[in-house]
Amino acid sequence: MKRMIVNKYGGPENLVLEKCDPPTIKELSVRIKIENIGVNFADTLVIRGRYQERPRPPFSPGLELSGTIIEIGSKVKSLKLNDRVVGIAKYGSYCDEIVMPAENVYTIPDSMDFITAASFPVAYGTAFGAIDWKGKLKKNQTCLILGAAGGVGLAAVELAKAYGANTIAAAGSSEKCETCILHGANNTINYNDEVFRHSLKKLAPEGVNLVIDMIGGETADDAIKTLTWEGKFVIIGFAGGKIPKIPANRLLLKSSSAIGLYWGQYAFINPSLIGDSFSKLMRMYEEKKLKPKIGKIFKLEEASDALNFLLSRSNTGKIVLSCN
Repeated sequence: MKRMIVNKYGGPENLVLEKCDPPTIKELSVRIKIENIGVNFADTLVIRGRYQERPRPPFSPGLELSGTIIEIGSKVKSLKLNDRVVGIAKYGSYCDEIVMPAENVYTIPDSMDFITAASFPVAYGTAFGAIDWKGKLKKNQTCLILGAAGGVGLAAVELAKAYGANTIAAAGSSEKCETCILHGANNTINYNDEVFRHSLKKLAPEGVNLVIDMIGGETADDAIKTLTWEGKFVIIGFAGGKIPKIPANRLLLKSSSAIGLYWGQYAFINPSLIGDSFSKLMRMYEEKKLKPKIGKIFKLEEASDALNFLLSRSNTGKIVLSCN
């Protein structure tokens, strides 16, 4: 098998291609021939040793994958040979074959191709966690999504629309804002061309019920100030590089909440919760309520280029690696 590994912490340039023996299967695991791999901002943090999970080199990054089951552990009952699946890992999916616990593997509909499937788990799972589990978003409420043109952002836009919310998408260019409109946003804010807090006040004069933040920084500070009574600010990440200092007095005055979401950990603490959410999301996909956008596809051995492209913020939608 082949895989991209990190021999020492650092930037994407530290990834190298390695050929190695396939891992041994375990009784509660399955072996998957990987077709495609989703690329995430968290991958850039893992290879720098700056993520919640800090594996010791050498290791492969990668949180999600799609492929076909080619071997099953002796005690696995929920899956079978040749099932088309997605898998969620703490790291290690930048390869063309993987052994992973069956409880972290989920079947996909026949209508879903492998490229789409690889783009699905982290983006839509995280968005669902933010909107449903944490945000409790209701019809006709106002939902603001920061960093809305990325994989998780666009997934959140589509889900907020499906929940019947008034959705405001904030992104960094007119092209990205237009993409957000195409995916269901009612309104957009280009935070590179507009004064964010002024535009937000015009679009949501009564305030925002739910903020989903992937960015951090000054826009997060401004968004917190617009929360309604019992509004919720769900924190997913800090792609902008600056962690906001949340003013507790603002939360107190509006009886509002700031809530963290480390979605990936649920796959290992409560995998049945992930499974239930995927069942709902896959039905929504088959009903054509969800339309994942693939920004660009790279070959597995081009993983360094894929991560640098992600870091350039030039992408709209999801970046995917191909093992073919």
